[in-house]
This record gives sequence, C-alpha cells and structure tokens, in this order.
Amino acid sequence: MPYAFTNRDKMTFPHSKIFDVSRCWHFRTHHCSTLPWLIFLLVTATSAAYADSTLQVTQINGGAVVTGTGKTLAQLATSTQKNTNSLASTTSTASSAYSLAVGAIQSSLMGVAGGLAVLDSSGNVTSPVATTESTASDYSTVGWNDPLTWSTNSGTATQYGNPKIAFNHRWIMGYDSSGNSYVDDYMPPTHLRLGGSQEFDGVPLFIHNIPYSSGNMGIVEGVFMQSENMRGSIAGVGPSYASGAAQYDNYDAVARYTFAGPTSPVFTTTGTAVTAPDGLTHIPTFSASGASFANPLPQVWSDWIKSHAHARMITNEIGVNPATYKNATFVGEMSGYTTNASGLVVSIATDGWRIFNQTQNFPSTNITTETPGTTTLDGTTPAIDTVWSDFGDPAIMFGVYTKAFDNNVICYLPGPTPHATPGDINDPTGKINNQLRSCEGIEYDLWNDDTSGESAYIRGITVAYSGGASPSADSYDMNLAGGNANTLILSGEWYSMNVASHSFASAGYGGPAYTKGSQKVVADFAQSNRPGWDADSAWPAYSHNMRLSIWNTRNSDDTSNQNDYNDITTSMGIQVDGHNDVHQLSMDGTVQEHLEFNSANYPNGITLCGYAGCGFSVNRQGTPEADDNLIINSGKSLLLMNATNVLAGYIYGNTDGNIHVLGANGPTGSSFIIDAALKSNGSINAPNNIYSALPTANLTTGDQRYCSNCYSSSSSSALKGIPVWWNGSAWTDSLGAAVKY
Repeated sequence: MPYAFTNRDKMTFPHSKIFDVSRCWHFRTHHCSTLPWLIFLLVTATSAAYADSTLQVTQINGGAVVTGTGKTLAQLATSTQKNTNSLASTTSTASSAYSLAVGAIQSSLMGVAGGLAVLDSSGNVTSPVATTESTASDYSTVGWNDPLTWSTNSGTATQYGNPKIAFNHRWIMGYDSSGNSYVDDYMPPTHLRLGGSQEFDGVPLFIHNIPYSSGNMGIVEGVFMQSENMRGSIAGVGPSYASGAAQYDNYDAVARYTFAGPTSPVFTTTGTAVTAPDGLTHIPTFSASGASFANPLPQVWSDWIKSHAHARMITNEIGVNPATYKNATFVGEMSGYTTNASGLVVSIATDGWRIFNQTQNFPSTNITTETPGTTTLDGTTPAIDTVWSDFGDPAIMFGVYTKAFDNNVICYLPGPTPHATPGDINDPTGKINNQLRSCEGIEYDLWNDDTSGESAYIRGITVAYSGGASPSADSYDMNLAGGNANTLILSGEWYSMNVASHSFASAGYGGPAYTKGSQKVVADFAQSNRPGWDADSAWPAYSHNMRLSIWNTRNSDDTSNQNDYNDITTSMGIQVDGHNDVHQLSMDGTVQEHLEFNSANYPNGITLCGYAGCGFSVNRQGTPEADDNLIINSGKSLLLMNATNVLAGYIYGNTDGNIHVLGANGPTGSSFIIDAALKSNGSINAPNNIYSALPTANLTTGDQRYCSNCYSSSSSSALKGIPVWWNGSAWTDSLGAAVKY
C-alpha cells in the first residue's frame, strides 16, 4: 500500500552504504539526479506517523468499528499482520537479490579503470569521476551571499546575492520583472572569481607546491598572457636539459612565473587571405559607427562576438602617417552587433573609430565622421597596412592588444573619510571611516641567515634587456616618475655599493681607513675611449676606461683621533682604466689631472694638480699661491686692477722679446711706479726722440728721454745725442742747462 513519509520516518536497508535517500549526484551545479540504473521498492514496516500523542488504555474491544474504515479493530489487526509478513518476505527477497548481484561482480572490477565505481564507509565514491565534458551546466558556484541593502542619498539600494566562488558565473547586478538577471558584461564569459561579490566578501587563495625539475615543473604558479597553447608557453626555468648544468650556475625554481607576450587575433574578418570556418569571405565595409560584412559571420565567430561584449578591434586601414606614428591604423571597441534570422552576425557597432593618442595629436578630430578606408586624421592617403598585417583586403582583427604589461601594481590611499557619503553598487560603503594610512607598491624582503662565509648571493630585482637590435629611444629598464617626495632612496649599510656599473658607480658610506694615505672612492663616472660595440673591448689591451672619480684621502694617521675631519682631502680627477669589477670601486686606475679640496699643503684651500704634480692653489684666505712657474701664453697679458676694480695696467710679453708694462691711459698717460730702489742687471732704455718730437705735455718733472739731435749748451764740443730731463718747463741736460739742437 502507498505510504506518505514524514520527517520522523526512518528506513533501514541491508546495505545502507550503497544507497542513501538523502544523497544525490553533484555536478558543476547544485542540480541533483536520481540513479536511473538502480530502482528500489521502498516499503516500511513501522511508522511513527501517527505517534503525535500517546493514549494509554487497559483493553480495547476488538469488535469496535474504526470510523472511516468500515472494519472492526480485530479485522484491521489481521490485515496489518498480513502486511507485516509480506514486508518481511519482500525484504528477504531484496536482500537475497542484492547479495546475488554483488556476488556476480568480481571484486577485481570494483574501483578500477574500466570497472565499477564503489563507495567507501562514508558513502563517497572512492575515486573521482572522470569525464570529458560537463552535461549539467557550463558554470558552477560555491557559497552564495544574501542580498545586501544599504542607504543612499535618495533612499536605499540592493546589492543582490552572488556566489563567493564562481566559475564562469558573471556577477549579478539585478533582476528584471520576469526574474531574469542583469549581469556584469565587463566580466569575461570564462573566468574563475574568488570573493569580491559584495563588501567584505573575501576568499583567500593558498597555493603550495615543490618544484622538482625545469620548465613548468620548476614553478609553483604560472601566468601566461599570449595566444600560444600550454606547450608553447613553457616557463623559462633552467637549465632546460640535463647537460645544461655544465653551462649553468644553479638549478632554478620559481614561485611565481609570469610571461607577457604576443597574441594573434582570435579571428579576422577579411578576404581570401583568411580561411573562415564557413569557407566564405567576410570583408568589412566600414562606416563611422561600425562595419558590415560581405557574408554573415560563421557560427563560431558569431557566438564569440555575442559572449564577448566590449571586444577590442584593430583594422588594417591606415589613418595617420605610419612613418610618424607607431600605431597608424584605426581601432575601436565593439558596442553591439546585429544578426540575421539564423543568429549569425552580419554587422558590428562601435561608438567611433579612433587612432591612438588622437586627442593629444589631433584634438579637433570629429569621430562621428572618421571612417576607416575613407578618411584620415592628417591628410594621409587612405591605404591598407602591409607591415603589421598583409591581408590584401580591408580587415578587422578581433580580440587583440598592442601593449602588454607583465605586471601592474596600484597602491591607493583615499585619505580620511569620516563623512563619506554612500556610493553606488560598485562601492556601497563609499569608503567611509577608511583607516588605511600607508601604502607600499612592492616590497622585497631579502632574508639571509647564512653566516658560514659561503659565496651564495641574494638579489632583489633584475631587469635584463635582451634583443638583437637597439630599441626605440623612449625605451627604458626603469622609470621613476611622478611627484613623490623622494624619487629614489638608497639605504644600504656602510659597506654597500649604492650603484654598481661601469658608467656610474657610487660606493658605500664608510670612509677611508684611519691610517695615513688611505683612500676611498666616493663616486665614479666612466666612459670608454672607443665608440659603439668597440667600447666593450677589454682594457687596456683594446680600449681604455676613462674615469672621472671623486675620492677621499687621509693625510695623517687618525687612529688616535678618529673624529678629525681636517685630515681628509677630497679630490676630483681622472683615472684611466681599473674598475674591471663593477661590484668593487677603488683607486685602481692611473691618476691623471685632478683637483684637491682641503689639500695637505693648503688646508681649507683648493689645489690644481697635473699628472706630475700640483702647482697652483688658493689658500683658506682665498689668496692664489703658485708652487711652480706661471706661464702666460700667446702674448696674453696679466691685467692689474686698482682698488676700485678699474683696470690700471697690464703686463705682457711681445714678439720683440721684451716684457711690456702698459698703463690703462697709454704710454704717455700712465706711469710705472716702483715704490722701492731700482736695480737693473741690464741696460735701462729711455724713449729716443729728436728735439722737435720731445713731448711738452702730460709730463712729470724728472722724466728722462734720449734726444738724438740735442747737445749740451755747456759743452764746447757740441756733440749731438745726449740724455735730456724735463724740469717742469723745458728739456735740459744733466747740468740743468737748456739743451740745444
């Protein structure tokens, strides 16, 4: 007889480990399925269905008629006994049938490939079920949240329930009147999402692995961005072959391996250069708002477009001069599509075709009229690109990128937000009462507890450029940009090399040793004496390392006077060669010309030194001092200024072999005054004039000249050619008598 079970009913089966009515098969969703290959006849012998209360009586008359049955109580008892006997017989038969069925199956076929799945003591399948495809659903979810309602400026809003863990299940933003969900179409159709479906919804991810070999066997986590398959994306963890250890320094293992590389378009709509799944051509005809195709797109392409909203598109139609602009073809983002009656895409839409950086380069461009293949931004003749593609016909490449980031880290500080207003569905809390006070983009902690003195190295970041040609001039290994308070901080120990390279090196902060003559390089700027690839030739045999160095020298032994800074001379000059090891910086080259600050001979002064010695200094008072000859070349003068910094005269050597002293007012307007006795080891020569040429102005009493046609009036010989002196009014001879001529 049929029976309606209640929540108090219990059933006992002879083999409860095989079948449990509370269990069902789980696929990738929460759907349950019965087992079509197993049918049980369920009959119960006992029931507590009517045991809601207990009635205790001493005796019941068997002849009493039970209401609603038409039978006496004795008759009902007889029928019940018959049913009990029937159930016992049925149970025995079922048990025997089960035992017979189990006995017919060889134990060697249970729980093995090609055999039958079995259950363990907990009722679980002992081995995973293997299948090549899921028939239940194309998505799965784990741990759904309840809807979340929060206050807004205009009332309340609801963030609908979403799974904590989702496989290909897009985020639900709401529901329409029919109960259909609105989903976030900015989430890829295939994805794995952990947490983030609501405020404070977090699902941590823990990955543990022990790499044991090269390639993909040598990593814990691999992230590959490219169109190649897994075999084409093997991690570069070496050495790659057994024999490679002979040319390699270690067995590498990588915790997180990332690779950002090229990608081919998912598909391209064009002419015969591409073989489409339907065997037809799909040349696009462009408009300012999209493109239509010569034939409807194949089913697989149409399905991809329908499930990949906002897909990026790149055309092969040139929109600017490719010789001037790196990205010269029109691009767009798909905003919609249209289909025919068969569901095949016949056209796509975009909110405008653009050229990269056109806002900066062409600010007046009207994107509502720009049409690939018809217009250009700079007047270039429309043409089809043949460098980055070569289709021969107009084309649209779907699902591509032009710039790859291997890693992109953002660190965000909103500041204090005690009065923030509620946000929208993307940020319900509005970040109110944010407590984040500090943020660091990336930190690498290098832990070294090795005190054995081994030569093992520990390194932070390595950026190694590799290429067969020089990259563009705007390429770099590191760019420290923005307006931060400090662009670069170097906080090494006293022994740490701050910067190590051949071109520029900065040594540690520790100074020279306390012994006299100790030296320590502060910094070093270097360049080869040879250009191009020859600069890498070994020195000194094939090239020379020309170094502008800054170094400190200790002039006295300061072992007992360790804090004395007066004994340190700081020099800046040229070293040639040395610095073969970029990790070490020392005075290992040949010192050439240099400057000495606080030199040993001129404390707090500056000394200028050549290759062989130092010859000119400025002392602590600022007075020039020469420790060697001073040479004034090319007839140049030593200019002398008076107390008011006005030129008074100058001294120079002339080609006549004489030293000339000249006043600022010329030979007749200036005088060379000696405020001391004059002693000459040679002749003193006065100007030679005839009497008519002797000056009578701008003279000082006592001026002497030689008059070639004058003679003394006191001499009877009247010989011509005598020295004459200016007495203030006339030229006289040595006796003071007026000269004759």
